[in-house]
Amino acid sequence: MPSVLYDQPWGGNLSRTNTVDLTKTPVRLADDVRIWPVHERGERVYRFEIPELHRFFRVGYEEYLLVSLLDGKTTLPQACGLAAAQLGSRAPTTAQAQSIVRWLLQNELAVLCDEKHPVRQPSRNRSHGESPGFLRKLNPFWIKVPLSRSDRWIQPIGKVARGLFAPFAVVVGLVCILIGVLCILLNWSEFTQASAEVFLPSNWIWLLAMWAILKVVHEIAHAVAAYRQGAAVSEIGVVFILFAPLAYVDVTSCWRLNSRWSRIAVAAAGMYVELFIAAIAAVMWCITDSDMASFFLHRLVFAATVSTLLFNANPLMRFDGYFMLADLVDISNLYAESSTTVKRIVARAMFGDSPLANTLVGWRRAFLVIYGVLAMLWRMVICTSLLIAASNMFAGAGVLIAVFGIYGWFAVPIKQFASEAIELFQFDRAKFARGAVVGSVSIVLGGLLILWMPIPTLTRASAVVRYLPETVVRSRASGFVSTVRVEGGGWVSKGDVMMEITDPALQNRRRQLELELEQNAIRMRQAVDQKNESVKHVLSENRKAMQDRLSQVSEQCDGLKVIAERDGEVIGRGLEEKIGTYVREGDVLFWLVGDEDKEVIALVDQGDIEHARAVVGKQVTVHSKDGSRASGWFEDLQPRATDRLSIASLSATESGPLAVRTDNRDGETLRLVEPHFLARIRFQDTTDSSSTPAAGTRVEVALQTRTDSLAQRVNKMVRQLWYRANMVARTP
Repeated sequence: MPSVLYDQPWGGNLSRTNTVDLTKTPVRLADDVRIWPVHERGERVYRFEIPELHRFFRVGYEEYLLVSLLDGKTTLPQACGLAAAQLGSRAPTTAQAQSIVRWLLQNELAVLCDEKHPVRQPSRNRSHGESPGFLRKLNPFWIKVPLSRSDRWIQPIGKVARGLFAPFAVVVGLVCILIGVLCILLNWSEFTQASAEVFLPSNWIWLLAMWAILKVVHEIAHAVAAYRQGAAVSEIGVVFILFAPLAYVDVTSCWRLNSRWSRIAVAAAGMYVELFIAAIAAVMWCITDSDMASFFLHRLVFAATVSTLLFNANPLMRFDGYFMLADLVDISNLYAESSTTVKRIVARAMFGDSPLANTLVGWRRAFLVIYGVLAMLWRMVICTSLLIAASNMFAGAGVLIAVFGIYGWFAVPIKQFASEAIELFQFDRAKFARGAVVGSVSIVLGGLLILWMPIPTLTRASAVVRYLPETVVRSRASGFVSTVRVEGGGWVSKGDVMMEITDPALQNRRRQLELELEQNAIRMRQAVDQKNESVKHVLSENRKAMQDRLSQVSEQCDGLKVIAERDGEVIGRGLEEKIGTYVREGDVLFWLVGDEDKEVIALVDQGDIEHARAVVGKQVTVHSKDGSRASGWFEDLQPRATDRLSIASLSATESGPLAVRTDNRDGETLRLVEPHFLARIRFQDTTDSSSTPAAGTRVEVALQTRTDSLAQRVNKMVRQLWYRANMVARTP
């Protein structure tokens, strides 16, 4: 039999207790409650609405039939008898009927026959199951500030903008979004290079301003789409999530729409408009020549897409993506049913409760379990992240905010759990004992898993394969390249002439020095014949100086011929194109390498430095992206971390794994966002070049297996975040 679905995201105050004897006191529906039938998954169900509170509920056909018999004159036993006459075995039992009626009373859908119509106060409508406690209202992680409960403001906007959601306009918008995506993909390297600077503190103010404006436009789009579909906006306001403002509009009235595709259109309207804006900005970013315009357009694309994909489109958070998914799978209260399903599984494991009947069959039943588990894990991640973020705010004073958040999240569940445990102890001690044993064992095992159980995880450092510095062939003299006798990939032997450089001025200088040296020798002989010791001494000193200069010039002239000093393979591109070009002394010409001339340069994260130090002088494994492995010796690890980008191919601007930023001093040089330690690894097997990755290949170096527990990792992460937050706070 279908169960009453009362745990809705827009209503349900379940804290009220009712001790009235329902078997003797008739009940009637409140006068302002609206009821209408809809079809879900091929079955007829009924929706209840309290218009003044904008609260909606859903019940099955069997529950509706029972509720329809409650006219203020018929008692509950009589209504159960009438329902049984029509439904037979599908009729609610007496206990179920009492539960249904209490739910009606608690949610102000019904009143006792001798009571007046309930007074509707919209301010009392607590969404998301909020507690009326004062501290709960001041929960810093979710402070809701309604600004208006009238939809008059949207009517003029809706009349003007409703055409934006016409079918033809939507098709045009989707085409524009596709064009924007193509523009980004075709200019992906430039886009990622600019994205590397997005999270610099100097950009935060622009991102925050764009994000706030986009979210206002996002919510207006929801309101306009709802207006076009015939739904009303019941409330607008601002919600502060950890003091970050976020606009919202309440379009709960969309549940009046019988078509789920209409509700999906309203839920998708905000994301559609944001992506459309991002697409237009992407196209303009691709064609603009202005650096200032390019800066703002890129940030606009980033702000309009990342937040939309991470938050609004995320079905695990109860934003747009959730409501779209709920209607797509045709489970109107997906969040509540999935949570209830997971709770039933836990209750069955702890207390041995028999599984309750579920109206969902087939893939939807398994989907509920999977979604419920994923949503629960996601809530844990979000709560933990917010608590960590809060604890790092205001130079440590944010710990108090975290305490308020913990109270706001866990006070009511703990109180409810304690109340249920006491009730179970009083009425069913056997079940209480089983739950206590299973729960205690689960807590102990969970504690062992979190606090002490090691989690083996291999730590890796990003690296690149390169040739040894001594394999570089540099020009030993300045001049014009006249002859190139080698080509890239060719093999040369020791003593082979690989390139010739001409410098007439240098050669003329050598001949001039040779002539001057001969003239000095003639003067020396004359001085000897004349026995002039003073002149002889001067000429002797001049001869030494000229010989030194001639030796240097001759060495430079010899450098005009680039001769192989070893056997090896020539590595270089476009060597023939160098003919006629001018090279300076010290310029790189090409590389002359052998199989043993490759090394790995790694950049070790500060958090992994202890694991790197543990393997210095030991054998490590180098992993390539194609799955191949090579062994090497961890030879050297620099003692100090640096933010200097020594390996450009590892930067995010080159599609690498390391985030970079622009140096504030010159505005051009790229530096690492977080300092890293430089390490060198020499390959162990150098006899076969095919066993090692090619030079220029990005690889990963396996350092050491981490064995710390989950709690230790979280503690380390919190300390690192605390340190980074303090560093950011101290940065002028």
